[in-house]
Amino acid sequence: YLSYQGEMTDDSFLRLTKTKELAKSDLVETASLAQIELYKHLFEVAAYGSHPYAFVLRDAWYRLQVSKQGARLTPLAYCKIASEVLTKISPIEVVADLTGVVSAIGALSDTPNVSRADLCADFVSTYPIDQIINDQWVTKARKFAQYTDDRRFSGFAIAAGGVLSARLYNKTIEMKKNPRPYLEAMWREQGWDGISDVWRLEFQFQRQALRDLGVKSFPDLIASLAGLWQYATNDWVRHTVPSTSDKTQTRWPTSALWELLQSAQWSGLNEVHRINSERSCGPSDRSLFVNGLSPLTSFMARESYLDVGEASAAFLEAARDYHNRHSDLTGVDFENYVSTKVRGKRKAYSIARNLPLNGGVHPADKAVADEYRKRSNGDY
Repeated sequence: YLSYQGEMTDDSFLRLTKTKELAKSDLVETASLAQIELYKHLFEVAAYGSHPYAFVLRDAWYRLQVSKQGARLTPLAYCKIASEVLTKISPIEVVADLTGVVSAIGALSDTPNVSRADLCADFVSTYPIDQIINDQWVTKARKFAQYTDDRRFSGFAIAAGGVLSARLYNKTIEMKKNPRPYLEAMWREQGWDGISDVWRLEFQFQRQALRDLGVKSFPDLIASLAGLWQYATNDWVRHTVPSTSDKTQTRWPTSALWELLQSAQWSGLNEVHRINSERSCGPSDRSLFVNGLSPLTSFMARESYLDVGEASAAFLEAARDYHNRHSDLTGVDFENYVSTKVRGKRKAYSIARNLPLNGGVHPADKAVADEYRKRSNGDY
């Protein structure tokens, strides 16, 4: 999470304000126009802000909360970067791109500050993690929690909700509910057999923890990644092997598992593989071609079709007939229903900018032009 200090331009304020008004419309056609292009990213503009920020913008890479014009106590923009992006691209490249986006909104006064940073390492191990007990942890934290999923041990949380917290958990269990194909692909590239449990050690540094460790700006963070990991795994928490001859827990030897995790390298950032340059946040292939086939297969079963091609044509024709027969009640026929759905999803997925159905100038652009014309003419 990064925050940018700066001053919004008049042009950006007008564009965001007019686009936000479009998002509030009860008409799907009008609301679907609530998009804005910034530095080659196409963002969806939300109908409402998130206090104290006036505007919320989203695409597949970023979520931006943007302050109102003239705000003095609030950063110009508070930004969250998608974890998939940071997994595949060097943070330096990502933040350079994000800075370009925010610069398109206003004039920046400084480098971005870090509000939160999550560091993690994924690993496979034969160590009996499910047999670890709380007394084996040497840590400054006092809050522990253990979790199970379907009666299977799934991990630990340490100091959850604190300014510095940690989780050691079974990532493969979590991903059964929330698949991440890009992670599985990267694991396989590193030798994962596709069967073994993958565990993740993750530390979450909130703003106060970062400030306490001398990290304020993004350049500070990049220079301190190895230091943050070393502090977290050596000074803040450590898993040990209990000693029966020494009651002083801080002198207990570090477990082999933890020594491995302490050695994780935080260097060579530029070697991370680049993500696909596509900014769309549309559905995955799995969602489209597994979940998305459910209506068609249900139709085939109900109507006794076996040939997919024949069934697809019949399904489309039956859908067309259904919507056209109900158009007197719904107010839209099949073509308009599909068009409305597509426009709404183009907006949600940031695929392309929707234009008015009747052609002409986009209403947000027209409103901005009218505003400037009034100002230049001295109308107010």
